[in-house]
Amino acid sequence: MFETSVIRAQAAAARGRVPLLGISIVAHSAVVIGAVAVSIASVSFPMHAPKEFARAPLLMQVSVPPPLGNPNAGAPHKPQQPQPAQKPQTPPPTAITAPPQTPATITPAAQPPSTASNDAPATGSGTESGPIGQPWGVAGSLGDLDAPPATSTIPATPPVEERVYRVGEVKAPVLLRRVEPTYPPMFVRAHMPGKVALHCIIDKNGRVRDAQVVFATNSAFADAVLRSLDGWRYTPASLHGEAVDCYLDLSVDFGVH
Repeated sequence: MFETSVIRAQAAAARGRVPLLGISIVAHSAVVIGAVAVSIASVSFPMHAPKEFARAPLLMQVSVPPPLGNPNAGAPHKPQQPQPAQKPQTPPPTAITAPPQTPATITPAAQPPSTASNDAPATGSGTESGPIGQPWGVAGSLGDLDAPPATSTIPATPPVEERVYRVGEVKAPVLLRRVEPTYPPMFVRAHMPGKVALHCIIDKNGRVRDAQVVFATNSAFADAVLRSLDGWRYTPASLHGEAVDCYLDLSVDFGVH
């Protein structure tokens, strides 16, 4: 009975503390809110925005004062002497100046006398060997403009020989048209492949001539290739831009039909 009375008294005391805690929190909150409101009400904000500058204001230039003392270690200042007036430049006696007025007739100037030891005029056709000029001339000079043209020393293009060239000596021929040889019927049924190697000449007209069979799997394959060569065409080999005859090796493969 006594224990039950003590427990109920503690529960009643605990229930009485809860309203007091809530009242305390509300009171403190009201005090804080009031202090914030008073501080905001006492602050005055500017009514207009501050002025803006398009560029930074220029600062005042600071001039450095001159040093103390006498310049040039106290040497007396020399007065500046006036410069003499410059005389107009006169052209040298050898300079050529235009006359103030154009004369009606022009007289050619006299030629200076020749200082050469031999004044005899040059004669001859100009085709003799040796340098063209005068006996008293200077070696390596251009000479007289009216002198005959000098003989060119550039070697001419060697003539193209009439012979059969090899591929390494000339520009090789290029195949333009090829006629496929007829596959021998006897080997078509047997599904037998073949190969033929030829050594021939491509003439100046791009035709195949003088064909020789070097290797053939069977003579029937070689005959078929030789019959088709009449329709083959090449761009002929060339040497210095001129068409020439050229050796050429050909090979033809017969696949399995």
